[in-house]
Amino acid sequence: MITSIKELGLSELSYTVVDTETTGLSPYKGARLVEIGAVKINQKMNLDLNCTFSQLINPETKIPYSAYKIHKISNEMTDGKPKIDEVLPEFSRFAENTVIVAHNARFDYSFIDYYMRKHNMQCNLIHIVDTLKLTRQMYPEIRQYSLDKLIEFFDLDSKTKILLSDAEKFYRHRALFDAINTALVFIKCVEKARRLGLPEKLGTLI
Repeated sequence: MITSIKELGLSELSYTVVDTETTGLSPYKGARLVEIGAVKINQKMNLDLNCTFSQLINPETKIPYSAYKIHKISNEMTDGKPKIDEVLPEFSRFAENTVIVAHNARFDYSFIDYYMRKHNMQCNLIHIVDTLKLTRQMYPEIRQYSLDKLIEFFDLDSKTKILLSDAEKFYRHRALFDAINTALVFIKCVEKARRLGLPEKLGTLI
């Protein structure tokens, strides 16, 4: 009998790996979402590129140049796109009853949670796993844990571009591209946990 969420087996769960792009650093200071990207990992711990979510969002405000410099998402690209209250119900259906995985999850999920609360929405999730914390635990020798450093360490960049058929549309700091890279990092961590003989339980990852 499972007595704790930490005792859930990894093979019993599905995972939604998510990344966001925003106009700033904090929704509590007025920053808004401009893109959500996500990809599923199935119970066999395989990346499922047939099950992705990728949506630009109209932030209803001008995107600061400081944000544009990072993700290269322009005002013209978001004009006419759905607003956040239209996008979140779709994302919620996509992610419902899965484990959310994100790199520096506090940042990404703070935006999703903030705007869900603002629009009186909710998404039933099993748990949230942060690959920033997880890679520090599983790979202490790396020492630097930005997504860029992990992409380099695991040699993921070329693999991700092969996986994505429309390479012109997706690049570093676009949400789906980063979500796929985060998913590959997550899978690497699970594989190492198995090699180390650690329990194949959710508690190993959180």
